[in-house]
Amino acid sequence: MTDSDFERDRRASIRRSLTGGFGWTVFLAALTLVLIYPVSMIVIGAFRNGLPSDNLPFTVGGLIAAFQDPETWKTMGNSLLLVVVCGTISVAGGGLFAWIAANTNVPGRRLLTPLMAVNLFVPPLFHTLGWIMLGNPQNGLLNQLGRMLGAHGPILNIQSWGGLFLLMSLGYMPFAYLLMLGAFKNRDQSLDEAAAISGAGAVRTFFTITVPSVGPAITGAAILIAVLVFQAFDSPQLIGRQANIFVFSTQIFHYVRDQAPAEYTKAFALSLVLIALVLLLFLAQRWLLRGRSFTTLTGKTSRREPQELGPVRWVFSALIVLFLLLNLILPLFAMILGSLQPIFGVMSTGLTFDNYVQMLTDPDFSSSLGLTAWLAVIGGFGSIAVALLTTYVTARRTGFIRSYTSFSVWIPWALPGIVLALAYMFAVLYVPAFRGLYGTAFLMTLVLIVATIPVSSRIAEGALAQLSPELEEAGRTSGAGSWRVLLTIVLRLVVPSFLSGWFLSALFIAGNLSVPMLLAPPGLQPVSLTAFQQFLQGNMSQGAALFMIVLVAAMAVLALAAAAMKTAAVLRARAGRPSRAPSVPLTRITP
Repeated sequence: MTDSDFERDRRASIRRSLTGGFGWTVFLAALTLVLIYPVSMIVIGAFRNGLPSDNLPFTVGGLIAAFQDPETWKTMGNSLLLVVVCGTISVAGGGLFAWIAANTNVPGRRLLTPLMAVNLFVPPLFHTLGWIMLGNPQNGLLNQLGRMLGAHGPILNIQSWGGLFLLMSLGYMPFAYLLMLGAFKNRDQSLDEAAAISGAGAVRTFFTITVPSVGPAITGAAILIAVLVFQAFDSPQLIGRQANIFVFSTQIFHYVRDQAPAEYTKAFALSLVLIALVLLLFLAQRWLLRGRSFTTLTGKTSRREPQELGPVRWVFSALIVLFLLLNLILPLFAMILGSLQPIFGVMSTGLTFDNYVQMLTDPDFSSSLGLTAWLAVIGGFGSIAVALLTTYVTARRTGFIRSYTSFSVWIPWALPGIVLALAYMFAVLYVPAFRGLYGTAFLMTLVLIVATIPVSSRIAEGALAQLSPELEEAGRTSGAGSWRVLLTIVLRLVVPSFLSGWFLSALFIAGNLSVPMLLAPPGLQPVSLTAFQQFLQGNMSQGAALFMIVLVAAMAVLALAAAAMKTAAVLRARAGRPSRAPSVPLTRITP
């Protein structure tokens, strides 16, 4: 190598170092501005009784008054009760179904994973509204059927503690199932056989051998479900408030929107309590698993044969059918039937497509559909892009950059959408230069992206876990920088996962209610907020038709995407270039 070649390489190395340093500085600054700074407003808001623009002095009086209010403690008690009951049912049910699918000979077990995956594609708001149409005391379809059969009162009141327990437990069971399925599949069933040889019965073996062997998966699912229940807004708002049941998210919304003047200090006080509880949950998980070994996969051959259950397997098959009926078929049937009724619950009026015609021709409703489509496309792309970038950093980098990125992305996990919306509202109002963003579609889109990052991150983690670091090391050896490796190697190999994450994130954004409730600009209402208002006004049929249009459009997009990917695979196969892009297993597509 000549001196000129050495000097040229040295300059190129310095240039790449400076460019990379500048890029990482911008990256960390963006994380701070978008994720860290808004959440710091929760702490500031707890010590200021008013909007940031009011320029009020800092005080602890409002915070003390918030914790002296009996409503604060009642809300905390309601939230903890909901978490304990729904979390227990969801984890127990999800774990049972995961064990059935992975380790038994129960008929119908192969339908469980597709069924659970389909439930993830159904927005929580759709599920909640479907059950309101089934079980509200006045004109719910099940209650109407009960009256036809001679019942003197409602056979089901979904707007109660029982309804809230049922609905939220069913809604989060698919998450628990998909989180635990891999653990049940990978465990060595010879452990169960050894217990049986030692004289342990099937029930004792299940609780003393099977369940402890998947302890990390169970505790991990329990922590996640607890966080999700703490964050829940749609079901508690639509069902709980009708029964005067307030939890963290709905009470925070009540303090901000239902009070005049708004009680921001109490709202932020509850937000701080929620963050503390989530931190305690994660610390509790680490404490429970400390010093314990859960190794079940070794170098020896392990058994994977289904466990013979005998006649009891038909009982488990009936549970699968019951879950399918309660979590998908009944609410979907209520939505379809309700969307075809001129007046919901009045059977004598017949069925008609007038509600669909009105939704598609009315300028207000059509603009709501158009806005939702743009939010879903742009927000879904932004969410999976941010998730892929941050997941790549936490998976491949070390030191401060990795730790700071991991902490920043963890923040959306700890906060419900209504708290995120409140934090970002304070963030833009606190700085005069940002106040122009308040009440804009840009701010609503940004918060929707942040709120969906936990979902997108799980997909990104699954995709990147299948990529060997050797591919990236080869690119760097050839002289490519970190950002070029990410764009030209990593991104090209995870395109199928990126597209599936885009679609799933878009669907979650389309069904998000908590963020638009606080941040939707005047005259710009997405479908979730429009449907919610229709239901509050008693126009259930129009709201159902609106949601059915969104679901049909989403399924059409999914079908077109699947057809396009299949066609591309066929063309590559004919050209002799089989696709090497990794796909994401269903167990990875979990929020």
